[in-house]
Amino acid sequence: MRITRVKTYIVDGGFRPWTFVKIETSDPGLVGWGDCTDWGSPGPVAATVERYAERIIGKDPMASEAIWWELSAFSVRHTGGIAYKAMSGIDSALWDIRGKVLNAPVWQLLGGRMRDRLRLYWSHCGTTRTGPWTQKLGLQPVRTVADLEELAREVLERGFTAIKTNLMPLEDDPLGTGSGVGDASPAVLRRAERIVGTFRETLGPDVGIALDVGFHFKLGGAARLARALEPYDLMWLETETLDASALRTIRESTTTTICTGESLFGTADFRPFLELHAQDIVMPDLAWNGIAMGRRLADLAHAYDVLFAPHNCHSPLTTLVSANVCATVPNFYILEFDVDDAPWRDDLMSHPFEVQDGHLILPERPGLGSDLIESELAKHPPDHYPDAR
Repeated sequence: MRITRVKTYIVDGGFRPWTFVKIETSDPGLVGWGDCTDWGSPGPVAATVERYAERIIGKDPMASEAIWWELSAFSVRHTGGIAYKAMSGIDSALWDIRGKVLNAPVWQLLGGRMRDRLRLYWSHCGTTRTGPWTQKLGLQPVRTVADLEELAREVLERGFTAIKTNLMPLEDDPLGTGSGVGDASPAVLRRAERIVGTFRETLGPDVGIALDVGFHFKLGGAARLARALEPYDLMWLETETLDASALRTIRESTTTTICTGESLFGTADFRPFLELHAQDIVMPDLAWNGIAMGRRLADLAHAYDVLFAPHNCHSPLTTLVSANVCATVPNFYILEFDVDDAPWRDDLMSHPFEVQDGHLILPERPGLGSDLIESELAKHPPDHYPDAR
C-alpha cells in the first residue's frame, strides 16, 4: 500500500476558514482525512501541504512516524508555525488511515480509552454573537449585559458545565474595542469584571468560567488582570507569552489558575514552560501538533503534574483528533468546543458528533470516527474572515 495523492480543501467555517487534508492510497477507497486549520493564513498552510506531498507520495501511509520526522528534518530551517500545521494535517490523515486499515479507532491504537465521554466547555461563549459573523451564523446577537445573562441561562439549559469567553465589546460598555493591548487599564479591568461577573452571577459557583486574552497583555497587565479576577474563581485565565519566566512571574502573583500553550509547537517549545511550572494547565493545539506529538505533549505535561486541555476551536476534524488523544491520557481536564459553529458543520461529516449534557460521546468507528463528504465541502467555499480574537 502506498500514498498516491494528497489534496487540500479550504472551506468556509463560519467565523474562520477550515483547512482539510485528504490522503489517498493505492488501496481503492482507502483514504484518510486530516485538519491543519489556520485562521489567518489557510492558503500558505495548504500550499505547504502540497509541497510536502512531493516528498510523501509513494511512501507507506502506515509509516506515520517516519514521515513526520522526515518532514521535520526537511523543515528544519522553518520549524514551527506553518510547517508544523502542514505536517500535523498530514499526520492526522495518516492516523485515520492506520485506524481504518486495522479496523480500530485511533484511541485504541494509542493504548485504549480511559473514558468514553469527554467533558466540553462552550468556547467563544458570547464572542461569536458580538462579531460581524452573528447574522451569517443565524445567532441571537449579544449586545448588552442582559443579553449575556440570557446566554448564560442557555448554557445551563443545554447542560454545559463550563464556558470560555473573551473581552468582547458591548453596547453599554464605554471602552473602545482597540483598548487594553499590552496593559490592563482600569477601563479594561472594569470590562473584564463586568463580563466575568455577569456570567458568574447567572451561572452560579459550580460552572467553570475561563477568560481568553491571548497575547493581548504583557507581564504586568496580565498579572493585574489575574488579580482583579480572583474573586470570580476562574476555571482559568488563558494568557500567552513566549517567555516562560514571564508566565511563571504572572502565576506566582495571583491565585487565579493560569492556562497557556495554544501557540507553542512540539516538546521543545513546551519544555521550558513545564520545567518552570509556569502554568497550571497546558492547551496544545493538535491541528498544529498532530496526533503522535499531541500524545507526547500530554505525557510530558503529566510528568510535570500539569493538566491537559487541548486548544480546539477549528474544524470538526480537530475535535475528533483531540477526542481520540484525550480519551487515552490520565491528565485530561476538559475539551474546547464551539457550540455556536457553522450551521453546515454536521452536513460535512459522514458521522456528526454526539453531544449529551455538555459531553462528547467518544466515537467507536475505525480511524478518527468520521469522514468528510467532498460534495458538501464544495458547497462552502472560503469567505473573507475578520481578525480572530
